[in-house]
Amino acid sequence: MNAHQKTLAFTALAVAVGLTLVGCSDPGGTDADSPTESAYDFGTPNPATGDPIVFGVLNLETGPVTFPETVQAEQAAVDYVNEYLGGIGGRPIELVTCATDGQPATSAKCANQLLDKNPVAIIGATDTGSPGAIEVWRRAGLAYIGGVPFTPVEQNYENAVIFSSASVGDPTAGSVYAAQELGAKSAAVIYTSDTQGTASAQGYIIPTMKAAGVETITEVTIPPTSSDVASAVATAVAANPDVIYLVTPAACPNVLNSLLQLGNQAAVFGIDPCTSPAAIEGSGGGAEGLYFASPTISPFSPDPDAQLYLAALGKYAPADIPLDSLTAVGFQTIINLQATLADFDAADLTTDKILAAFREGTDVPNFMGHPYTCDGKQLNGASAVCDSNQRINQITDGHPVEILDEWISAGDYYQPAPH
Repeated sequence: MNAHQKTLAFTALAVAVGLTLVGCSDPGGTDADSPTESAYDFGTPNPATGDPIVFGVLNLETGPVTFPETVQAEQAAVDYVNEYLGGIGGRPIELVTCATDGQPATSAKCANQLLDKNPVAIIGATDTGSPGAIEVWRRAGLAYIGGVPFTPVEQNYENAVIFSSASVGDPTAGSVYAAQELGAKSAAVIYTSDTQGTASAQGYIIPTMKAAGVETITEVTIPPTSSDVASAVATAVAANPDVIYLVTPAACPNVLNSLLQLGNQAAVFGIDPCTSPAAIEGSGGGAEGLYFASPTISPFSPDPDAQLYLAALGKYAPADIPLDSLTAVGFQTIINLQATLADFDAADLTTDKILAAFREGTDVPNFMGHPYTCDGKQLNGASAVCDSNQRINQITDGHPVEILDEWISAGDYYQPAPH
């Protein structure tokens, strides 16, 4: 049994021994969608000791759109594996972090600062400025592991292994589902007119929809700092599309509410931030029926991985951490990292040996996700991404519910634009 299999076996045993399902309201009025430690049995502590093994992390935390939840989830997972799974080789994992603002120059500066901490490798998080940092990691010869791959640069970094596609795989899979399963022939895509929103809409969603059979697509943009979405939503609804796809992470509640007020009849798809408890509540009922694709199983699934995830967030993460895919992928990254490197001595933590450990084998267990294979062939135009499969979900009675009990991928419907 290898280290990854031992970790998953431990997880299943801990769940079987003593779990009370999380996600239920308590007498104190806890939000049903908030993570809670509940009565989960984490098993016997196996604390890591000695000098820490340092990994660097950059995460987007300043600017109009931020994603602090990814690094919060990574730190929660680190706390869990350091307390219960013995870290790596018996030594604790330590994350050294730097907050970025989406600009490559800032990410490059952060990356150079982290080199002074002598990290053995870099943990991916969410950073739209990563093209600036990747050049620093390349010169330093560092491996890049996991995280949310927002740009083609980290998706194709030769020293990267990324377990899930949470910025390309989800909108492209959702686009294929809308066209092939719902039979959509027309669509409107509402997106934030920043770098990431434009890339997602024009680079992923629109061409994939067209390839999958959607004939007419209306593009509608919203400035990233705008609080007035009514005219944009009205434009989308007036096009009378079969499907409306939202790429508006900060404006989701307002857009969804506006769609409701205008009597929208189209099926609505959204990116994962539109599905957080805060976004659902803020939509005033507009999120009901929203479709979305996720690279991980639902956190409210009875699956042992999901139950460990919620319990660990309840124990180690901020109480208000959103339960979106960015959180799940952050947690997944650390669990997969520790599972594969658990028995490594410090001397073995070289870039070549780290990458070889993740690239050997096929269909490797992927925490909360579809098994991964790091052969460079799992997502078109993204050689570092080891899995592109997604689950399709829908908001029902205010909660995300998986409506397709199988994994789907955009496959050849998604082709990256030529550079």
